[in-house]
Amino acid sequence: MASITSMRKIRIGTRSTNLAMRQAEILAGAITNRNLAKEENIEIIKIKSSGDIITSSIGPYDGKRLFTKEIDQALVDNKIDIAAHSVKDLESYLLDEIDLLGVLKRMDPRDALITNKKIKSIDELPKNSLVGTSSPRRSAILKSIRSDINIIEFRGNFETRIRKLMDKEVDGTFLAMAGIQRLNFSDCNIMPLETDFMIPAAGQGAIGMVARKDDSEIIDIIDQLNHIESYICICAERKVLESFGGSCFQPIAAFANFDDDEKITINTMISSDDGTLYENIKEYAKRDTVMDIAGDIGRRLLEYFDKSLKRTVNS
Repeated sequence: MASITSMRKIRIGTRSTNLAMRQAEILAGAITNRNLAKEENIEIIKIKSSGDIITSSIGPYDGKRLFTKEIDQALVDNKIDIAAHSVKDLESYLLDEIDLLGVLKRMDPRDALITNKKIKSIDELPKNSLVGTSSPRRSAILKSIRSDINIIEFRGNFETRIRKLMDKEVDGTFLAMAGIQRLNFSDCNIMPLETDFMIPAAGQGAIGMVARKDDSEIIDIIDQLNHIESYICICAERKVLESFGGSCFQPIAAFANFDDDEKITINTMISSDDGTLYENIKEYAKRDTVMDIAGDIGRRLLEYFDKSLKRTVNS
């Protein structure tokens, strides 16, 4: 059992963005608050990811791994002990030596539409508004509601996207509510979108702890920090996406959450890029059935993709 008496240095690896650093600080705080290590024995190591360097569309590259591969390789090479990731950035399959072994309690999983002008609904966006996002999921859901909206590729970290919005390059953009809350951001109009309206990306709102499978001391620390209900839901969401392999550039979403009676709702969608073709699957599960049901949902979404969407890709 890990304890405060252990003098091992714990190296937390993370991206170098302000939000990623804040998430690593939250993880470090959780470790010290549980008396699992002394503050002076925790080091946060900033690692620049390919996704933070590339400024063009990531379509021609290798997707989510752009934001995680350098950090995960540092983990494999024993240069860090825990990778602190936004779980939504993780591919379904990680390197053989490492795994997602736990998550901190999930924060607000919702998306938010951010605008300069005060609005209360997407319907209040002016006709032919320009909205910036690099997320196929957010773009497709928005287009399915407002076909007149123009979408522009909008990459960059939290601050870059806000600056572009405030410079009036666009009328609106999307951010995750969890990131907004972690950075205490309040400078623009923030309109949270309910999860039934805009189903979140798998893992959205959660800080994941990835570690080497053979590092028993770190695994014990993660076990004590792991929020089991959040972890069950996030594993189910990731199971839905497994059928699609690693990165998936198709608009796809999966969100699982516990109801008051311990029933787990799994709400998912997949659509064409323009949102005109759309499949929504919602199922209910218990703890002992959730992974089987999530896997079945993933297979059904893949069948819909093969039957109705594959012909629309790059057409």
